Amino acid sequence: MTRRRLFAVALCWGLLCLALAFVEWASLSMVGFPDGHLTVFDRETVGPRRVMLLLCVVQALLIPALAVAGCFRRASALALAILAAALLVVAPMVALPGCPRSPACRAAYQELTGRVLDHGIGG
Repeated sequence: MTRRRLFAVALCWGLLCLALAFVEWASLSMVGFPDGHLTVFDRETVGPRRVMLLLCVVQALLIPALAVAGCFRRASALALAILAAALLVVAPMVALPGCPRSPACRAAYQELTGRVLDHGIGG
């Protein structure tokens, strides 16, 4: 793959991740809306979600910058960088807000913290 194509792939990845970061930022800005009430789950996950948002922006800028600098001489190196970023940053960032709807995630939360996941939905 040519350098130009490698850069194009890296740039597309960066733009997609910046769009995802914007959506996550908008989601985080609405935590507690409309009454300002934060559930235990919200309070415990806002910090990690902010960190993942920051990491998403950093890797979205870093991967294309490394492509411009010529650090990715092969497509496999770029693919490995994108795969690592997807598994370590993007996947948890996408999965965490949907955790209360997943029985497996609720069970894992209960196992890790020792308490039932309180996400504000009564019943």
